[in-house]
Amino acid sequence: MNPLSEPQTGKRPGLLHITLVLLAVLVLYPIAGIALTMLVTGGRFIDPDFTLLDPDTLSRIRVAQVIGQVLVLALPVFWLAKRFSGSRSAFGETNLAWLGLAAEVRIRPILTAAAAMLLLQPLMFTIAELQSLLLPLLGQTGRDLLKQQEMLELFIRKLASSSSLPESLSVFGMLVATPAICEELFFRGYVQKGISNILSPARGVLLTGFVFALFHMEPTNILPLSLLGWFIGYIYRKTGNLAVPAVAHATNNFLALLLLEVDFRFAGYSISNGDTGIVFMWQWWGIVLVSMVIFFLLMRRFPETSASAYPDNV
Repeated sequence: MNPLSEPQTGKRPGLLHITLVLLAVLVLYPIAGIALTMLVTGGRFIDPDFTLLDPDTLSRIRVAQVIGQVLVLALPVFWLAKRFSGSRSAFGETNLAWLGLAAEVRIRPILTAAAAMLLLQPLMFTIAELQSLLLPLLGQTGRDLLKQQEMLELFIRKLASSSSLPESLSVFGMLVATPAICEELFFRGYVQKGISNILSPARGVLLTGFVFALFHMEPTNILPLSLLGWFIGYIYRKTGNLAVPAVAHATNNFLALLLLEVDFRFAGYSISNGDTGIVFMWQWWGIVLVSMVIFFLLMRRFPETSASAYPDNV
């Protein structure tokens, strides 16, 4: 083994350390996003209706979003993880193993995770739809939240628009691949693993899933995003391989991207302007029930690997 990869002895970080890191990221990430966006747009603020976003500006904003995720979420993880793994090298074998990046990639867990994510979509859509129907009951606060969500969805839809294959690939990279890799590195690889070692694996999954939902700053989707985070955290706990939750995350994002094209609300995004009424159809609830039954049957047989034990010395 490379001497730089050998673990060092010493006191590991506590829950306060992880909490401070989380707070720093929650503050720095939106600031970095705004700063990078203004940099690539020449210091111009984006108009509220996003009507002035030409294709060239959109391409530069996509690049800025990718850079922001890599710089704020992904790269710092390798140095932060050293405090837990004891590795002398940020990219050493011990550190990568602690993050779940050194485990053997197996096809079955990855395919199972992707299939399970697909089965979760009807339930997540139903929760999001019911929330949108109930929010107006909160009065002006609820209406303001819905308005903010509509603005966010309009911006996402604008970023997702493409008219060529290269542009479609850049959209895929920004909305599907980059978040799946960078967010899983930070939330599952570092935060969940750290909390699990300090408290317990179950608390690690629950707390990280909730923080994952808060990170997306979508109050109207807090429940479906928490559900998404808990599921992804669970499969990381079962496998110990970061590739599995990354593929599940990418599957969810890809489904959302596809549904942007058909102007429909699903998978954490509210795209339609009006109520579809689908949640009031008994046929829809049949789909939800069947999908959840298959989901739980699939989860009972979800492949678990020895790497999922979160040993203290890894």
